[in-house]
Amino acid sequence: MTDVAGSPVSVTSEPRVATGTTDVCDAKQFATLTFLRGGLIALGVTLAAGILAALYSVPAITPFMQSLGLDLRQLRPIHTTFATAWIFLGGAAVVYRFLEDIGGRATPGDRLRLRVQVLCWAAAGAGVIATLLLGITSGREYVGFHPIISVLIVVGWVCYLWNFYRVVGGSFWEQPVYVTMWGVGMVFFLYTFLEQHAYLLPQLFADPVQDLRVQWKATGTLVGSFNLFVYGTIVYIGEKMTGDKSYGHSKIAYALFAVGLLNSFTNFGHHSYHLPQSAAVNWISFIVSMTEITILARCITDVWCLMRDGSGEPNATKTAFNSAKWWTFAILFSSILISVPPLNSVIHGTYVVTGHAMGATIGIDSMVLLAAAFWLLKEFMEARDGAAPKFFASPSTRRRIIGLNVGVGALVVWLHVSGLTTGLTRMRFAPAEAYIPPAWLGAINGIMFAVTGFIALGFFDEVHKVLRRRAFGRFELPVERG
Repeated sequence: MTDVAGSPVSVTSEPRVATGTTDVCDAKQFATLTFLRGGLIALGVTLAAGILAALYSVPAITPFMQSLGLDLRQLRPIHTTFATAWIFLGGAAVVYRFLEDIGGRATPGDRLRLRVQVLCWAAAGAGVIATLLLGITSGREYVGFHPIISVLIVVGWVCYLWNFYRVVGGSFWEQPVYVTMWGVGMVFFLYTFLEQHAYLLPQLFADPVQDLRVQWKATGTLVGSFNLFVYGTIVYIGEKMTGDKSYGHSKIAYALFAVGLLNSFTNFGHHSYHLPQSAAVNWISFIVSMTEITILARCITDVWCLMRDGSGEPNATKTAFNSAKWWTFAILFSSILISVPPLNSVIHGTYVVTGHAMGATIGIDSMVLLAAAFWLLKEFMEARDGAAPKFFASPSTRRRIIGLNVGVGALVVWLHVSGLTTGLTRMRFAPAEAYIPPAWLGAINGIMFAVTGFIALGFFDEVHKVLRRRAFGRFELPVERG
């Protein structure tokens, strides 16, 4: 097997973890590589479920897939669960890479907790796929799997949180902002993930309106928790690539943290306009969200400018960061429009919301994490081979990233066109009247979704292939960092 430049790559074995008395922490390097691999596996499952969902949207194929026992009630929660897992696992890989910088040698307790974390999360991932394919589901947003699987996720998360704070310890408040983002994000996730399961309380489940309020509030804060991991990754990778440590202590970076945290508690308002609540909640949600994404656009632009102005040729990480920058501005424009309460009433429940979420998740979150994945692999391969891998700065790799952005852009544009058409045409119908979409939209909607979806997924698989062929190669740990 060869890379895009023709260099041989070994993909035959798992890493061998050295256990000698070394100053390099092999356990944390193992964790970095393991969670990077886990993130790529989760991304692969996300792509597979997305391909099947795109096929399901073609009317001629739908009956055949139903005969196989597959429908969107299974495919959608698999897709969303593993998309979320990709973000958290990719973030965990970056966090453990940071712990290599400051942590020293791992203790026996660190190693035990790491094993528990890996085993619990691996079992949870397998359990999600198995149970959802069997039709066992909670029917909830983002936590569509059986609650027993949540126990495994929580146990693994507690181990993760313990290892992080055990290493960072009393120096937490002296560390750069990305450490604050990750540390708060870890505690925040634990709280909001438990809140996602409030529906198990009979008195709450018996009140549909209150149940929806809590579900969307918890979902908003869950998204806020993984945003903190992405934001921290932006600053950390930028610092490592440029050598400029000042940005991690800058006012604008702390402003992103503060507003991002505040928005985690207010962004549920975007999804609950249809529930009885004060208009003030809607407008507070709108103002805070717009402030957050504006600051995010500034931060990504600042980090990208630091990379651009630094020495070195164009590479995959810079290309992915540049993509995230432009996506952030595009999502900012879209957010301003769809978050205005009167306009939200038109597009709520349509594919506009799907397109917006997909653009943010792929264009911002995934582009940042892909940038991090390329950089992490470059480090491992550089340490192993003594030279920077050719794929990192290969024009072929950069073209794949650009193709991915074009494909996702086409998909997002079509989802907006479809959703906006639905929103505008349904306004002609009375509230109790059955909605009938325009004939042309019904005829081509599934086909256009499948075509644009396959283009995006095809390029995503090409980028994924570049990473997975190297991430699952042979690495003997520990390696000496440059």
